[in-house]
Amino acid sequence: MTSTPSSLVLGCATSLPSTYFEPFARSLRATGYEGRLCLVLGHYGDDEARALADLADFAVGVDAQYPPVNRLAVNALRSMRETRRVRRAYSRTFSLVAAATSRRKRLARWRALEFQLEGLQALRYGHYREIVASAGADVDQVLLTDVRDVFFQRDPFESPIAGLEVYLEDPSVTIAGESRNSRWIRDLYGRGELDAFGSQVVSCSGTVAGRRDAILSYLGAMVEEIMRHRGPLGSHDQGVHNHLLRRGLLPSTRIVENGHGRVLTMGGMAEFVRDAEGCVLNTDGTIPAVLHQYDRHSDLATKLIAGL
Repeated sequence: MTSTPSSLVLGCATSLPSTYFEPFARSLRATGYEGRLCLVLGHYGDDEARALADLADFAVGVDAQYPPVNRLAVNALRSMRETRRVRRAYSRTFSLVAAATSRRKRLARWRALEFQLEGLQALRYGHYREIVASAGADVDQVLLTDVRDVFFQRDPFESPIAGLEVYLEDPSVTIAGESRNSRWIRDLYGRGELDAFGSQVVSCSGTVAGRRDAILSYLGAMVEEIMRHRGPLGSHDQGVHNHLLRRGLLPSTRIVENGHGRVLTMGGMAEFVRDAEGCVLNTDGTIPAVLHQYDRHSDLATKLIAGL
């Protein structure tokens, strides 16, 4: 099995120049991938938006979906977030500002503040859900993926996929043992939740694959849980992802160990092996289709990009 014209690779780009995303798009096409690539775009001017749209089959700009927010409030919150002495008060103040309107408007106000201050990291799931749902039968299988730090060695759907797949990081990267992941769980769910499954290996929210219905169920669960918190989430979306997974709230999910599937997450890997053709290998000797966080290894990144 391989990709079809109904396959979809879905990513998000916010603020960074279009050149950062060229290796992603060029390497995907070099695999012979037959499906479509869609990029959700936020915080771009017309020129950069056009350059990014040229890399994809279609792009969805979302800035207009977020109502204006008082500039003084946004600037004050941004300054608080970036100032060491008052940084601890940022989350609480953000939540108070987001809630300072009628109940009917609170969700829109939170979304607008999240977009201005934290970007699309947590908001992307809602946009992904709209895109996949609106495509209907035109989509059969989907890869939700980070863009800047992903490189393709093979068609991402070369091996069969059933249901939902999520991917673990290197076995050395546990939730309690990695500072950002432990903070994301503790901030959202408390110390008890961290103690409950802190010894588990981190599942990275940056790459998730599945059949259309399974992806829609995943996206629905992520959107609902993210909206329940309504704080300044940003990269805390990975805390949500791991909470849902480890609490059994993502049914029929296949958890794939790092080094044994279509995605190899390289950020926590001290070393790796390449074959005679230069492809990075999984631990089991197979060639992963997707290299995630490959740019953490600068020499490898230079060689991969040079080979495009």
